[in-house]
Amino acid sequence: MTITSPALAALAGDPAALAEHLSTAGGPLVEPAPENLGSVLVTFVWLGEAERVSIRAGQLFADHLAPSHALDRLPGTDIWHRSTVVRADVTSSYQYIVDEPAAGDLIADAFEALRRQVDCWRADPFNPRRIYPQTGIIAGRLDLPEHQWDSILELPGTEPAPWFTPAGAPAGTLVQRRLTSAALGNERQVTVYRPPSGQGPFPLVVMLDGECWTRVADLPTALDNRIADGSLAPVVVAFVHTPEVADRPGARIRESTCDPALTTMLAEELPPLLAEFDVTTDPARTVLAGNSLTGLAAAFTALHRPEVYGNVLSSSGSFWWGYADHPVAAVLGGKDGEPEWLTRQYAEAPRVPVRFWLDCGVLEAGNVPWIPGVDPRAANRHFRTVLRAKGNQVDYYEAPGGHEFVSFRRNAIRGLCALLPGGQA
Repeated sequence: MTITSPALAALAGDPAALAEHLSTAGGPLVEPAPENLGSVLVTFVWLGEAERVSIRAGQLFADHLAPSHALDRLPGTDIWHRSTVVRADVTSSYQYIVDEPAAGDLIADAFEALRRQVDCWRADPFNPRRIYPQTGIIAGRLDLPEHQWDSILELPGTEPAPWFTPAGAPAGTLVQRRLTSAALGNERQVTVYRPPSGQGPFPLVVMLDGECWTRVADLPTALDNRIADGSLAPVVVAFVHTPEVADRPGARIRESTCDPALTTMLAEELPPLLAEFDVTTDPARTVLAGNSLTGLAAAFTALHRPEVYGNVLSSSGSFWWGYADHPVAAVLGGKDGEPEWLTRQYAEAPRVPVRFWLDCGVLEAGNVPWIPGVDPRAANRHFRTVLRAKGNQVDYYEAPGGHEFVSFRRNAIRGLCALLPGGQA
């Protein structure tokens, strides 16, 4: 691959100067893209001896379905590089994979293969902005050292979001509880955030995929900061974790794809567990939140139990789901011969008194072969349109990012401040 970055071409002959430039820049090389108005040329660079280097970079490359993208090595050097053109306001994440096992060396067990790959992950040593990788949780490793985390890409037009940096705001407390569900036949952890101040009964937010919101997104820090600056009302947040079963990813898929048993758990078994935290029982001040498949699950639950959950927050909800006659149904299930099953249920049902915050990333648009019928952004737009036609209040936001927590967490804080505003909102 030829060098497309003028900066890399100028510095390639002096690795020490290149390293200094990368350190000063705080990560990849970012340069103008004259032929693409509103975009920049981003060049990812890895320095070091290796047999092969690749990169996981969200949806920053055109072929964003590939699990990773190979970097090219400059002949006679230990400089590895790959460039892409990206909107100048995008926020995303990336991670280098150094000497990952060759495809022929990976064993049949997909999750054991993932655990082996984890050992090859490397954060960008020149970029101090990092986030715990969601795939680290999927792989069953909750204690990855920071040099194996994802690096955060913030481009020149990125909107500042200082809420995830501790700023001396009064801190809420986290309390652990156990929930045994008869409806689902499993057990899980619930991490409850209590605000540092305020008087009950408090608004309640229930967030599915709780371990990701606390470990990956670091949402408690943002809650502290937004409550302190008056943008968000003091709230109790119940982070409901994925069940602790051997087939954890499979259990998440089964529960999240419009399972009535999950609705029963959320509407009948969870509220008694949270009563000790002086939370409201008013559905208008109760939010059910999720991302991706759990965004779908939140909307399904609200359709059937609006007397419990009067607000839904969905970050990049999987509203394309439902097409049973497609190969993807072998993994993700399905309902009938068309996509967007839940959207059609809302269209046909009587209006429910539920307010919605929906967001989706601009990088989620386009043809995605493993998603049948419609791309994620189009599916979110369709769901928004149907809800508004039914008379529901809908806040809809297309974020300059992709399907990942570095974008989800920004959007979720926006959504919470819109649904449960504080006195200074």
